[in-house]
Amino acid sequence: MLLLAHDTPIEWTEAVLADFDAFLQDHAANERKASAAAMRLAVHHFDVPHLVDAMVEVAGEELEHFRQVYEVLRSRGTDLGQDAPDPYMTRMHGLMRKERKSQFLLDRLLVFSLIEARGCERFGLLAEVLEPGAMKDFYAELTRAEARHRGLFVRLARELFASDEVNDRLQELVAGEAEIAATLPFRAALH
Repeated sequence: MLLLAHDTPIEWTEAVLADFDAFLQDHAANERKASAAAMRLAVHHFDVPHLVDAMVEVAGEELEHFRQVYEVLRSRGTDLGQDAPDPYMTRMHGLMRKERKSQFLLDRLLVFSLIEARGCERFGLLAEVLEPGAMKDFYAELTRAEARHRGLFVRLARELFASDEVNDRLQELVAGEAEIAATLPFRAALH
């Protein structure tokens, strides 16, 4: 279960395939930022050892994904490109409550789970439309990795917070994410 209330239309893949190099540049930027976000979470919550352990593992995996996408870019004669703000991510971060440290941690975990769920969905769509070969296999594997990360963030939230609090907040954030995903235009980018 991906937790998403809005399905990405197949037209998104058309925008991606129309400028695949731009998509790869955006994908690389997202992997780098995901690694950094996991490390920030570990550092901010150094006193929660199992959270730190999990985030160090996620950060390493995301950095490996960055390396893999970078290698694809290089093999295509393309560079990393200019890093630009991501409107989806900006709006997703805007959903997080920041008044209390505990609320912020819960929201970070749940928002990260939704971001991973959206990545899982979209990598899966891309894997479906790519021709058989290395790129199709790569995006199929990334789909599985995103699903694992989505599940990890939800499990961590359930370990650290009351079940009712997690469920209620998750429902609110799922609705917010659906509105964001539904209103952004399609472009050669992950989000």
